[in-house]
Amino acid sequence: MHGCGNDFIVIDEFNVSSEESAAAERELSEIARVLCRRRFSVGADGLIFVCDSAENDVRMRIFNADGSEAEMSGNGIRCCAKYAYDKGIAPRKMRVETLGGVRIVEIVDAVGDDAEVCEVRVEMGKPEFKCVHAPFRMGSDEIRLTVLSIGNPHAVMLVDSFDFDVDAIGRRISALFDGGVNVNFVAVRCDDSDDSDDRSEMNEIAVRTYERGVGETLSCGTGSTASVFALQKLGLIDAKKPVKVLTRGCTLTVELHNDTAYLTGPAEKVYEGEIASPRFRLWRAGDDAE
Repeated sequence: MHGCGNDFIVIDEFNVSSEESAAAERELSEIARVLCRRRFSVGADGLIFVCDSAENDVRMRIFNADGSEAEMSGNGIRCCAKYAYDKGIAPRKMRVETLGGVRIVEIVDAVGDDAEVCEVRVEMGKPEFKCVHAPFRMGSDEIRLTVLSIGNPHAVMLVDSFDFDVDAIGRRISALFDGGVNVNFVAVRCDDSDDSDDRSEMNEIAVRTYERGVGETLSCGTGSTASVFALQKLGLIDAKKPVKVLTRGCTLTVELHNDTAYLTGPAEKVYEGEIASPRFRLWRAGDDAE
């Protein structure tokens, strides 16, 4: 599945026994690395496990391509929700448990005549700011970042253009923080016909994101949301209006109501299949496998 080109392998763990889950726990990171390796395996930005939850409709566990477990994914949770709804696991409006907290997710509607594509709206929650437009040293250069958490950590940097290596610079900025952060480069888009320097009425931005454990992705839902929060804090957008976020994959919409963000965007099933990797069978078999 994918959300705006941010692609995920989705594995249904909803009816897996506790014994199987316990046997598998030690191998989850390795399985993510094996399955997400492009050209040598299925290939994806991340691996999502759709799991049972004691108190909510569904639980999502998400692993990055490098095997690290992520707290939350705005694009990933839309894919998880669509999968759970399509399979009859959860209702149209559901509570999804993540490491970054519980999110309310709603299946809005199918896109056109294609039932494999739908719009999904996610209540992303409120931000926790660490700093706003603060100076950081990166080698001999000084950069300014807004750092915040919306269930997972983000750094937001304003740019005039994307005429640089997003992956390389993002990796360097991420390394400034213990455990790394997702790094969002944001350009506020202005109408060329507007001679005013006042950008407060603009509601369209462009975002490119370096995701820790993955690299640059075509889209990042939490990164888009974090970018809107950062621009609101800096007074560069009108928070009363929906914000169109242009990513390399497609356009997302972020709305702010009472300091809470709502992210809307597509989720699409690409295909279903089975994998016969010996290492994957070993993971399923547990400790008794030869």
